[in-house]
Amino acid sequence: MYQNKIKVFITCFFLLLFISNLSIGQVANKLSSSHLIDTINMKLEKNYIFHDKARMIAEHLQSRAKKGAYNSLSADPEKLAAMIQVDINTVHRDPHMVVQYNPGWEGHSQDYAGPSEEEQKWFANFVKDNNYMFKKVELLPGNIGYLPFNVFVEHVQEAKPTIASALSFIANSSAIIIDLRENTGGEPEMVSQLESYFFKEKTLMNVIINRSKGDTTFYYADPAKTGGLTLTMPMYILTSKKTFSGGEDFSYGMQQAKRATIVGEVTGGGAHPTNPFSVGQGFIVHIPFGRSSNPVTKTDWEGTGVIPDVKVESAKALIKAQELIFRERQAAAETEKEKQKMEYLVNALYVNQDLGTLPLDQFDKFVGTYGPLVIYREGNKLFCNLSGNISELAHISKNLFVLDGNAQIDFIKDSNGVYSKAKLFTSHGGVFEELRN
Repeated sequence: MYQNKIKVFITCFFLLLFISNLSIGQVANKLSSSHLIDTINMKLEKNYIFHDKARMIAEHLQSRAKKGAYNSLSADPEKLAAMIQVDINTVHRDPHMVVQYNPGWEGHSQDYAGPSEEEQKWFANFVKDNNYMFKKVELLPGNIGYLPFNVFVEHVQEAKPTIASALSFIANSSAIIIDLRENTGGEPEMVSQLESYFFKEKTLMNVIINRSKGDTTFYYADPAKTGGLTLTMPMYILTSKKTFSGGEDFSYGMQQAKRATIVGEVTGGGAHPTNPFSVGQGFIVHIPFGRSSNPVTKTDWEGTGVIPDVKVESAKALIKAQELIFRERQAAAETEKEKQKMEYLVNALYVNQDLGTLPLDQFDKFVGTYGPLVIYREGNKLFCNLSGNISELAHISKNLFVLDGNAQIDFIKDSNGVYSKAKLFTSHGGVFEELRN
């Protein structure tokens, strides 16, 4: 659906404003605010997905114009755009509906048909130079694949080798985390392409109903589009308040298809595909012309956002998702060694390396010799000397510390309240005890 391709310019920082600086100072001495309001209302009533809301907005703007609310700003178009935006939001707030003063837009048609050839070329080079917005892929401890992804750009065919390479790198992981906490949206075609790698069968994920053209577009996750790469491991998606539009499309679709667990914050709540329309005198209005309809819920996330399965502050979402993965594997483990290995991995997530959280007199209670381990304090830090190899202990919680990169140590009290032994946990699930000499 070609009209949707402009979304990536809007949701990305490109925002189609690079051309506005060419003529931002070329403002007419006096604008006709009444004509501007009439044109905005006409475009809204013709194109906005919610016809009843369009009429409500139009009536309110018309009423404000008749009272002369905009007259004093006729010489300041940017402030005029801001005031009209406030008045629209007073009646109905749609995060995708934006009023802007952008005189550089005047070269475009009144009903926008797409970016110019020059703009398309510029942006094609931009996204290629930025690796189609795939910045990194990583394998986290415990064999967890991690992929942060911030924009669903167009150019799906050109991006396919990059997508396949990124996902192939984590194809042997036990679980995958896709981080959309900074994802501000983009193209439904790219959303559909990424979804396709996680389904064995063709699956309807989203339907976009276009009021402007009176048509409907169906978006499928289709393994036929992936070149044979299908990932079936558990998936976790991280969200934040910033996650918006295409990022929400992916999250909501995967959640409702029972293919992913959402961890983080409620998302921004923007489900409407949008096009910019010129309304004359250097102004444009971004108008949502369509709406999404999920095949499971028969609705979308507009205004409500995507509700996480596990709510947590976005800054803590990555650690929380890893903990969920380890706890799930621990519950399914068949041996005590495997269960202990998962416990080790959970503990390792919460190392803060801040021994100042415990009082120094508590440290002194740990000091002593435990078999080959000599525990001692220097200043406000604890150290371990093992056959001449010295390492600083990093605090996890209570009496539990990281001994080194492959072991953790827990100081155990006896019935007299004395720390009489140390329990050692290895990264492979081993458990050993050393009595205090």
